[in-house]
Amino acid sequence: MTNEIRLIQFFDLTDAKGLPYLFQNYFIEGKRKGNKMFDFAPFQTQGHVSNLGGDNSQLTILFPTTDYAIRLVELGKGNRKTQLKLTTKTVNKSGTVTDQILSEEFYIGIGASFSESTIELRFNTAIDAVGSSFPAQRLSEDNVGILPLDSALSLR
Repeated sequence: MTNEIRLIQFFDLTDAKGLPYLFQNYFIEGKRKGNKMFDFAPFQTQGHVSNLGGDNSQLTILFPTTDYAIRLVELGKGNRKTQLKLTTKTVNKSGTVTDQILSEEFYIGIGASFSESTIELRFNTAIDAVGSSFPAQRLSEDNVGILPLDSALSLR
């Protein structure tokens, strides 16, 4: 006797113009979630889907090189101005999506790359974890020095 684990992921992407792109990777005929219809797309996720510590985890989503995947990258300015909500749920033996949410994560697009067979969309978590030892201060010239134009800060 084998135990099957059936997972479905709902890919809710908003491009730079605010247009939604809704996909799921289980039901070929598409699936309704609430008042939204999610079309089928054979994508896979790699990296952290859920993390207790935060720490700005990176997620990669792989699509086959198809017209809709290329449009996702082009409309999202190279996947640099997109927002992604990725929800993971289970599917029971009768083929019904359960109400239990295994994971619901929010990501910001940081880039994309192409190959002959796949398109890779890269995302970072939208919210990073802040530890209790982090000082509750505003960044200013007093505690950081002259504010740089990039992310190189030197706390004093």
